[in-house]
Parts: sequence; structure tokens; C-alpha cells
Amino acid sequence: MKNRIIDTAEKRFSQYGFRRVTMDDIASDLGISKKTLYQNFKSKDDIAWAVKERMHKDIDRLLKKAKKEIPEPIERFKRVIAEVTERVAVIGSAFMTDIKKDIPDLWRECEEFREREIYKYIGGILEEGIKKGKIRKDIDTKIAVMAYLGAIRMIIQPEILMENKFSIADAFDSILKIFLEGIQM
Repeated sequence: MKNRIIDTAEKRFSQYGFRRVTMDDIASDLGISKKTLYQNFKSKDDIAWAVKERMHKDIDRLLKKAKKEIPEPIERFKRVIAEVTERVAVIGSAFMTDIKKDIPDLWRECEEFREREIYKYIGGILEEGIKKGKIRKDIDTKIAVMAYLGAIRMIIQPEILMENKFSIADAFDSILKIFLEGIQM
């Protein structure tokens, strides 16, 4: 039942954001009573935390799977970014805007996860790429990862995405293109 609730809530959150979704909406979509919903989750905030937990577990699985399946570091880097972007885009900008304001601890944990996992994973891919001769040896991997994280931190802000009217996927794609190809013709 908990997984069904999380699935339903995630769909609602992605469509309407966190604020506009009620426990009544989730219960109604599932065809259950609010009492049953509250037997599984104390509050809508708890459901949002559960959605975040599942997303983080999904991303962790994607990272591990890519490491096993894709030996070439640049291709793995591209695939990981594409798959993580796809997973994050499911939740949408409205949900992120709302949790940043309404559940700041949840937002902070999402940012910390993103930075920790990207730093560890991308840093490892860059080091591997240097060893395999696929990435220039004169690149400082710590600075490269910090530059990439800085771009993501700046752009993947709900208010920036909504104000500039581009999607999470568009933002990640552009950052990746600039990061891997530069800006020169």
C-alpha cells in the first residue's frame, strides 16, 4: 500500500506541485479512505519525504548499474546524466519550488544528496577518464567537478527554471554540452 501511495502522490506532485495536492486528492485517486492513508503516513510532508527517498534510491541504483554496464567513462557520464535528469524531471519544478519553501529540510537534503553523489560519482568518472586517456591530463578533477556542481546548483533552482521557462532536462542537457564540449566553435 505504501508504494501505491508514493506512486500516486508523486504523480500528483509532478502535476500540481506540493501545495496544491491534498491528502483527500491522494486518497481519492487511490480509492481509499483518508483513514487508510493516515495509517500509512502521518502527513503529506511524510509522503513528500518518502517520494524523495525513493527517488534517491532510484538514482543510486542507476549509478551502480551504469558503472557495471558502461566501461567507457565519457559514455557512462553522458548516460548517467541523461538517466538522472529523466528521473529528476518526473517530479517537476512546481514540486521543487513548493518543498524549497514549505519543507526546507527536505530541500536541503535533496541538495546535499545531489552534491555528495555527483561529487563522488563524477569525480570518479573523470579520474578514470584521465587514466584511460579519454580526458586531458591537465584537468584538475576537483575543479571540474566543482564547476559542474556550481552550474547545476545555480540553474537547477525552481525559481530559475520557472522564471526562464526551460525544463530540468533542457538545463541538464545544456550544462552537459558546455561541460563536455566547451563553448568554442
